[in-house]
Amino acid sequence: MGNLKLILITVFFLFFFYSFSTDTPKNENQTQNTFLTLDVETLSWLARVDSAGGIVSDSIITAVDDYIKEIKGLKFQPDNIRNLILRENWYCGNFQAAFVPLFRNSDGSSLIAGGYKDINRNYDTLVYQDTGLASGLKGNGVSSYLETGLNPAQTNQLVTKNVHFMVYSMSNTNDSGRIGCKTNTGDGFYFYPRFTNGNIYFKMNGAVETVTSIPSPNGYIMVQRTSVPQTNVYYRNNVLNTSPTSSSSKPSAGVTIGALNNNGVVNEFLSMRLGGYSIGKSFNIAQQLVHYNAVQRLMNRLGRKLLNGNEVDYKSKLFTFTGNKMIINYETRPGGYVQFELQDSNGLPVPDFTLGDCTQISGNDFEREIIWNSNGNLSSFANTPVYLRIKMADADLYSVQFRGPSVSTDSSQRGVKIGSYKQFFADTLLFANNIPVIRKMHNPVKEQNPILSPTSAWEGNLIITTYSNIAYSHSIFLNKQVYKMWLRSAANIGRVPVYYESEDGINWVRPNLESFKYNGNMNNNILSDAPLTPGVLYTVIDDSIYNKSDSTKRYKSVYNSNTTMQNSRLYVSFSPDGLNWTPYGGNPVRFIGEDLSSSGWNPVLQKYLGYFRDTIGTRNVGRYVSDDWINWVSTGTVLKADAIDIKTTNFYNMQVLFKDSVYWGFAGHFQLNQYGEEEPVYPTRTDNTIFIELLFSRDGINFTRCGNRQPFLNYGALGSWDDQLVVSLGVPVKIGNEFYIYYNGFNFKHMSSFPPPVGGGPAKSHVGLSKIGVDRFVSMTAF
Repeated sequence: MGNLKLILITVFFLFFFYSFSTDTPKNENQTQNTFLTLDVETLSWLARVDSAGGIVSDSIITAVDDYIKEIKGLKFQPDNIRNLILRENWYCGNFQAAFVPLFRNSDGSSLIAGGYKDINRNYDTLVYQDTGLASGLKGNGVSSYLETGLNPAQTNQLVTKNVHFMVYSMSNTNDSGRIGCKTNTGDGFYFYPRFTNGNIYFKMNGAVETVTSIPSPNGYIMVQRTSVPQTNVYYRNNVLNTSPTSSSSKPSAGVTIGALNNNGVVNEFLSMRLGGYSIGKSFNIAQQLVHYNAVQRLMNRLGRKLLNGNEVDYKSKLFTFTGNKMIINYETRPGGYVQFELQDSNGLPVPDFTLGDCTQISGNDFEREIIWNSNGNLSSFANTPVYLRIKMADADLYSVQFRGPSVSTDSSQRGVKIGSYKQFFADTLLFANNIPVIRKMHNPVKEQNPILSPTSAWEGNLIITTYSNIAYSHSIFLNKQVYKMWLRSAANIGRVPVYYESEDGINWVRPNLESFKYNGNMNNNILSDAPLTPGVLYTVIDDSIYNKSDSTKRYKSVYNSNTTMQNSRLYVSFSPDGLNWTPYGGNPVRFIGEDLSSSGWNPVLQKYLGYFRDTIGTRNVGRYVSDDWINWVSTGTVLKADAIDIKTTNFYNMQVLFKDSVYWGFAGHFQLNQYGEEEPVYPTRTDNTIFIELLFSRDGINFTRCGNRQPFLNYGALGSWDDQLVVSLGVPVKIGNEFYIYYNGFNFKHMSSFPPPVGGGPAKSHVGLSKIGVDRFVSMTAF
C-alpha cells in the first residue's frame, strides 16, 4: 500500500460520512470498505506505522486485524485476553514498519509502556522481508538487537509475580544469545530461546536462574511467572517445565530483544531469526491456547510456518512383545503423518518392516493396525528384542499395542517386556526423555453448563460429590441399563444422600425412591429416612461383576465419620440394589482418620484397592487393600507434596482408574495460601482452590505427575459456575470413543467463611461434565 496516510484520511472521512447516513455507498473502493471494518487498535497501529514512514500491504493489514480481533474474542473464538498483553511486535510490513509495536499497553489507551517504537540496533534491511520463511528479524550474533524501552522496575503494568515473556523463533539451531535484561544485583527478566547445550535458561523478575531442556527452538516459546510462586516454560501450547519460584524483584534495565541488556551493557547477541515477541501478564491454560492459536494463525498468514521443522525421527528402548499385530491410537493435523519401522537388537532395519515399507499414515483413529507392504503379521517377532523407530510430523501418538493371541513372555530375553499390553507414554519405560518429541498432557473439554444443578427443594444450593464411582448397570425403575450416580445434597434438613440416573450420561433424572419423607412428601430421590450420617456414602461401587456369591453385597460403600479429627473412623456398608443400605455390624473397621476415598476391585491383585486420604489433617493420599471390603490394610502414602510443589500444596483426594494394566490418577490439588491458612482473611485468586491433576502409574504405588503438574481439569474463569473448586466425582466413564469425566464445581472457596461468589448470588455447587478421547490423556507429540 503506497500512500497509507491518504488511506487513513479516507477512512476517517468515510467513518464520518457513515455516521450520518444509513445508505450504503455504491461502488466504493474495496480497500476503503476493508478499512471501515478495521479494529480501532489496527487503525492506531497503522497511524503509527505511517508516522514511521512504513508501508504495509492490504493482506498483512487484514491478517493483523484478524489477529487483534481474535485476541479480543471478536473473531475465531469468544475469549478476550487483550488486557493480558502489554507490548507485542510481530515485525509486519516493510523495514520501517517492522519496528512499530502492535501493542504498547494493556488497554489500548494512549499510554505507552516502553518506547514509542522499538529502536533498531544493527538489524540489516538487506536480510529483511515482511513475509515468508526469510521474514522477521535475523540476528547477526555480533551486534544486532532491539531496544523496547520497557523497564520492568519502572512499569507498573508489568506485575512482578504475574508476567509472561514470549518469542516466535524461526531458527532450528542452538544459540548462545539471550533476550531481556538483568542488573548487577542479579535480578533478571530474560531467557535463552535455546542455548548451545539444548537447554533454556531463564529468570523472571528474580535472582534465581532456572534451566530446562527444550526439544527445539522452532516456533512459540514462552516463559511466564504465575500469581502462585511458580514459573512455567511453554513450547508451542505445551508446558515443558514447572519450577517453584520464591525471589521477587524486577530489574531496573531496559528489555532488549535479540541480546541481553546487562545493566546497560548489551551483549550475548542472538543469531536466530525471530518472528516477533510478546510481553504481558501470565496466561492460564485456556488463555495461553487462545494466544498460541492467534500467533500461529498470524505467523502462517505471514508465511512464517516452519516447513518440515516439525518432522521428528526417534526410536524406543529395546523391548520384546508377545502379540501378533501392532495397533496405534493417533491423530494427525493437516499435513501430518506417522510412520513406523522395526529394527533388530543391533539397530538395523528389519527387512520388509522398514520406514520405506510403511506408508505414511494420517487421520484420526483410536485403533489403527499398522501394515508394512500389506503385511501386518508380527507373530514371528514374539519375544524377539527389537526397537521401534517412529517418524512423525504434526501428529499425536497416544498409545501403541502389540495385540492378539500371544505366547508367554520369555524373561531371559533382553529389553523391556511389554507383552501384549497397551503402552502409554506418560513415563519413560519405553521411550526415554531425550527424544525430539513432547510428552503432552491433553485436557478434557468442559461442557459449558452444568449437567446437574440443585433445583429441588431438598437440594438447597448444594449438590456435593461423595467421591463415588459412576456405575452403569440395570435400573429397577426403567428396566434397562443406565448410568447411576450417588451424591449428597444440603438443604434445611442437613446433608442427605441422593441418587440420580441417566440413560445417556448427559441428561440426569431424580427417580422417586419413596424412602424419605421431605415436607410430608415421599416423592424424592433421597435414599433413606435414616441416612448414614455423618459421613454418608463417601464412595459407592457396583461390585456385581466380582461379587457373585452374595447378592446382598452387590453394592458397597466406604465412608468416614469425620465429626472431628480425633474421633474420625472408617465405616463400610452394603446394599443389594444401591438404594437400601445396611451398615456393617462390626463398624468402624478402622480407627484412623482416613477420608475421601476411591475404591474398587483390582483384577490383577485379586483384592479391593482403595486410595484414601491418610489423615484428615495432612491431606495426603494413601493406598489400602482388602480381601473382603471390611478389613483394610494400609500399604503407605502414594501422594504428598514434595520439594517441587508450592509448600502449602495439599491433595484433597484421588480417584484412580485401572485400565489396560496401568493406573490413571485424578488428584484434587488443594492450594492453601502462602502461609498455609485454612481461613485466610483476604484470600487471593489462587488461595484455597482445588483443581484436578493427572497422574500415571504402572503398579498403583509409584505415580508420575503428568503435564508438569499443571491442571488437567481446572476451575473456571472468574464469575463462572465452577470458578473456585473442581473436585472429581468418580473415575472416567467410557461412552463410545470418549471418556466422560464428571466433576463437582463450586463458586466458593474451601473455607468456612468464604468471600461472596464473584458477581453476587448464592454459594452454589453443581455437577459438570468434561470429555476427552478414550486413552488420550498423554501423547508423544510433534507440532
